[in-house]
Amino acid sequence: MRILLVNPGPSRGMAGVPWPHLGLVLLATDARARGHDVLVADYAFSAATPPLRSLLGSFAPDLCGVTLYTAQMRFARRAVAEIRALRPVPVAVGGPHATLYAEDLAREGFAEAIFKGECDRAFGEAAGRLVRGGPSAVIAADPPEAASIRLPDFSLAWGAKRMASYPLQLSRGCPYRCSFCSVKFLSTRRVRLRETGVCLDEVGRAVARWPGLREIRIVDDCPTFDRAGFKSFLRGYEAAGFGLPLHLDNLRADGVDEETLSLLRSIGVDHLCLGVESGNPAVFDLVHKGETLDEIVRAARLIRRRRLRLYLCFIVGLPGATPSADLDSVRLARALRPQWIYWNQFQPHRGTEARAWFESHGRLYEEEDKSSLTGLALETTLPPCDTPDYPAAERVRMQLSAALLSGAYWLNPLLLPRYARLIASRRLGGAFWRGLPAAVRTNALMLGHKAAVRLRTAFGRRRKAGAPR
Repeated sequence: MRILLVNPGPSRGMAGVPWPHLGLVLLATDARARGHDVLVADYAFSAATPPLRSLLGSFAPDLCGVTLYTAQMRFARRAVAEIRALRPVPVAVGGPHATLYAEDLAREGFAEAIFKGECDRAFGEAAGRLVRGGPSAVIAADPPEAASIRLPDFSLAWGAKRMASYPLQLSRGCPYRCSFCSVKFLSTRRVRLRETGVCLDEVGRAVARWPGLREIRIVDDCPTFDRAGFKSFLRGYEAAGFGLPLHLDNLRADGVDEETLSLLRSIGVDHLCLGVESGNPAVFDLVHKGETLDEIVRAARLIRRRRLRLYLCFIVGLPGATPSADLDSVRLARALRPQWIYWNQFQPHRGTEARAWFESHGRLYEEEDKSSLTGLALETTLPPCDTPDYPAAERVRMQLSAALLSGAYWLNPLLLPRYARLIASRRLGGAFWRGLPAAVRTNALMLGHKAAVRLRTAFGRRRKAGAPR
């Protein structure tokens, strides 16, 4: 059987993710081991990926799989419609949106199969049984044990030779109970740790196989859950001398200590991102992070003291939030002086405690194609929920105001006309001028860092090229 796995995206030329979709590559790896011919087309990764229409003809799949994200559903719906129109084959869907909204999609008849959860093995096992035109089947996958997780074969993805980063999982799952997080449905609250030796071997294979890599990126839900194991991995990584810096997607404040930071610095980690969520104590308490604001402040200061670049992540409009409460987040962000801040708009994922709060205290709207982040040009979408005393438009204004006040946007001259219109239409002139010094500082630090990284990379390549053979 020939299987085409698709991560839909915007029009060609808009790709920017530094590696092919890890979940689809894992599905492809397992399906190939079962004797299938598999191709991954990730339109968020490579702008050179042939149009879906072209692949449906040239690859001629017998089955198509599409991964779904709530914020990207317009692309997924377009892709599924194109498959339906051009190729008479069954369609399977999975991913976060399929997991959380499986029954809705089944009632809609969106696909022949809707997979819920971690489908590393379940997809390959069911592939041969799927039939075009049959009733939608919801297939709930049992989460795989760590030892059964295959090493992903990225050669199955179109354009993989352009990979800049390699995604590495040291574990799956997260035991914490943050009220806004849907991880319990996606990768469960049961942490499954992969063996350190297996992970280091995977890195070694990746470095040898993909010479264009610039970093190894840990993409765990909670990489420091097993703090001793995490430190063991870091020591092994340093001893192996892979020659690539390490990057962490996120880090809990209660996982930060002097030894961990020393190990991270020694293997090339140059910044760490802490999830703060809210700087208002009452709103923060409703998140149930399992750590305190004092711990987050301590960790942030420790990161800065160890001369690592500090990134922070906040959420505007959480349960219990008001404009005044969200301004407490801005004040805390400015006080900690990070190099970058992510200002997210709260998203009420189905099944979460935070969504239930809005069902009781607020209003829920259409969730598809709503983005949590502000873009580089301060693009936003209306949030999919609000309350009578904190309406959607005011939440967007607060998100933009927070970015301006904290300097977390690009001072690109080409974007200034857009900024001027936005600031005028939203009456954000005060926030812009108050935050301008922070924006100048943030942009200068970021540009300086990028220049330094390019110089180090160029020097390293020249030194490698000139080394005796």
